Amino acid sequence: MRFYEALHPTKPIALAELLGGERWSPDYFRPHYVANELILEARDDASTLGCFSERLTCGPFGSSVPANLFVNSGVPFLRMSNVRAFYLDSSGLVCLPEGEADRLQAANFAPGDLVISKTGRTGLAAVLPPGPRRYVISQDVIGVTLRSRVSPYFVVAFLNSDYGALQFRRIEKGNVQAHLDLATTRAVRVPLPDRRIQDYIGAKVDLAERCRAVASQEREKLGTELATLYEGCPHDALSSLTTMIAPAEIDGSRLDAWYHQRHFITLTDWLRRNPAFVELGKVASLSSDRWSPGAHGQSTFRYIEISNVDSSTGHVSHSEVPVKNAPSRARKLLRGFDVLASTVRPNRGAVGLVPDWLDGAVATTGFAVVRPASKTDAFFLLAVLRHPASTAQLMRCNTGSAYPAIEESVLPQIWIPGAKLETRKSLGARELRRTTLLQTAVDLVDQAKADVEALIEGTLDVKAILAGTLKPPTADDIPELAEDDA
Repeated sequence: MRFYEALHPTKPIALAELLGGERWSPDYFRPHYVANELILEARDDASTLGCFSERLTCGPFGSSVPANLFVNSGVPFLRMSNVRAFYLDSSGLVCLPEGEADRLQAANFAPGDLVISKTGRTGLAAVLPPGPRRYVISQDVIGVTLRSRVSPYFVVAFLNSDYGALQFRRIEKGNVQAHLDLATTRAVRVPLPDRRIQDYIGAKVDLAERCRAVASQEREKLGTELATLYEGCPHDALSSLTTMIAPAEIDGSRLDAWYHQRHFITLTDWLRRNPAFVELGKVASLSSDRWSPGAHGQSTFRYIEISNVDSSTGHVSHSEVPVKNAPSRARKLLRGFDVLASTVRPNRGAVGLVPDWLDGAVATTGFAVVRPASKTDAFFLLAVLRHPASTAQLMRCNTGSAYPAIEESVLPQIWIPGAKLETRKSLGARELRRTTLLQTAVDLVDQAKADVEALIEGTLDVKAILAGTLKPPTADDIPELAEDDA
């Protein structure tokens, strides 16, 4: 945001700016907050969230919905952990029986309504997707039903943009855990341009949601196919407080109790004796390619840290770093379709695939770089290395308790399905489609946020949108979605 970059860290506040204000705190009057407010106030299409909402409320207090009411299937009950920017996170999602949802009618919202995180990381907004007939929100979530003249997808794009996020940062309260109140949330400023402009921007958010939905279907199908390969595998066996082992079961390479837990021994024995499994080192190799800042001919380089791997999708991003500031751990030279596996905190499952356009990037030495024999095998390996059986094998070999880590030499020794070429192709293609759709969804919402900011800053081609010559992408423009429609 241009105005943000130009501001000084301190600025005197006039008395007139304080009078009638919601809050009298230095943080509330930070220059970038005030500048953001003035820019939005000055727009001809300025409005507020409350002005075009039919309903804006939060869910009931936690004591009204005790955990013993939760069921595995029923009406989805949304808590703050489920609300992310642009989408709902289904991990940890719980449901309520229909009768309980009826009792909490005031907290019921329908597909197409908005939800906003009220506590913790405040202001994250998403449109409720189709599927369930209704949702119930908790006390930590704000639900919004908009009037028909407003596109919910456009509003979500604005609320998740820098211009929306700055407003939420300004109005949130609390030192230990930030939270929003309903009154100031209703007063959040939102521009309402011509509906055609709203639809142009909102279409990208809607299309991103469709990409995520199809990717979720692919994940379920992938899980089913992997379950066939791992049928009977005791990777989910529970650990116990004590383990009795025979002398023959002791591995001389490690004489600690952690390594010799019964569930680890059982899993390893099962994999070794199963002829359908092979060691990873038989089908892929560890890369030893190194990078030296002194031999780099450019002023910057593309750097991948562990935080650049999205453990939920396997997507790998990067940052552009000046060579003179290269971290001492920036030493691993990458090739397109390398598979990265974090050697620190392997329990987090930070396994990702280097896209072709990041060929030549540099990774931290905190990764083991697995180089597959082919692109097909790359996506197959991404899928199996993210499987719980692989995570359990890595965790057996970890050293350290508060900060677990493994040696990269462990990777070639873990056991994976020795699937036939046709199976690897099928699984790899499914994983490729899933990851491509997820990345497309990220790109689409980034475009929508950029469009919102361009609209406010006067650089969006509004005339072309109104004339119909500038159109948003459709499902036909995304091969993976067109494949779904075929």
